[in-house]
Amino acid sequence: MRRTARTLVSLVAVMAVAAAANAELIEKDFHESFEVTEGVSLRLEYGDGDVTITPWEKDVIDVVVRYRADVKVVGFGTHAGFDVEFRQTDDRVTVRGIEGGSSGIYILHYVDEYDYTYEIKAPTYTVLDLRGDDGDLELAGWRADIECRTDDGDVKLTDVDNVNTEIWIEDGDVKLTGLTCDVVVKSDDGDITLVKSEVPHALFSMEDGDLRVVDCAGSFDASLDDGDVRMDGVTVSVLDIRGQDGDVDLDISSDGDIHVNVSTDDGDVGIRLAGGLSFAYLVTVDDGYVNIAVDGATDTESSEHRVSGRVGEGGGLVRVSTNDGDVELSTVE
Repeated sequence: MRRTARTLVSLVAVMAVAAAANAELIEKDFHESFEVTEGVSLRLEYGDGDVTITPWEKDVIDVVVRYRADVKVVGFGTHAGFDVEFRQTDDRVTVRGIEGGSSGIYILHYVDEYDYTYEIKAPTYTVLDLRGDDGDLELAGWRADIECRTDDGDVKLTDVDNVNTEIWIEDGDVKLTGLTCDVVVKSDDGDITLVKSEVPHALFSMEDGDLRVVDCAGSFDASLDDGDVRMDGVTVSVLDIRGQDGDVDLDISSDGDIHVNVSTDDGDVGIRLAGGLSFAYLVTVDDGYVNIAVDGATDTESSEHRVSGRVGEGGGLVRVSTNDGDVELSTVE
């Protein structure tokens, strides 16, 4: 990821001396290795750098950091572009990227373009504690717990089989594929995608981003503001969705009794249920309409704002409430 950052000190000064600015290319490479054993954790503070973590069988954490920057300077003095702090205790390895400032007398000093990367190889028993800003994170094949807190960077995790995976993110997107673990994702404006995963429990807390779940199984709890929710080919035991203005579109089944609760403000709700399920249903609306097209629905009762009924023995429960949205329950063909 290439990034651009400019600091304007004085508009008059810049116009006077910009033509005389000297360009400088800063190139820095860092490499450290640490012998480790099971129980070790890696604390990585990666800032704006992009991170790739690759599993290997060695009892070693190997870290390569590459930094490149185009710096333009007018004046004199010294400036520091970037440094990396490495530290190891008995059960913890710490890697911290340090984006340096500058010292001296400058009329104009700014970094025109820069990028840096972390390439890490580590045994899969390493517990990961990751802290970033705008950098992207990519990780595959992990077996120990993961905690990631970042700002605008994207997060991509593939083939993760651990106990807990937790992600706190601001505006970046999260894509999770092949997870077998409990997962928590808390996000502001970014989208979240979960694909081909078996999660005992998944918790999603979002603001404006969209949530998509495809070919997954588990228990899901989602809280959103303006984002949409879409689930395709998902087997659920318990599903709880709370939203505001976004739409909810579900294509779901269950291996046993299904328990679904969807509550929205202005969004439309469409739920397509696999045939053969047994559940009671209750739909309440304010200004929207309700369409029940579920095979085998009986004991239907309806009023201006409420529709209820039963499918089969009614062992599960599907409950939907919305204010201005429309609701449709149907059977998957």
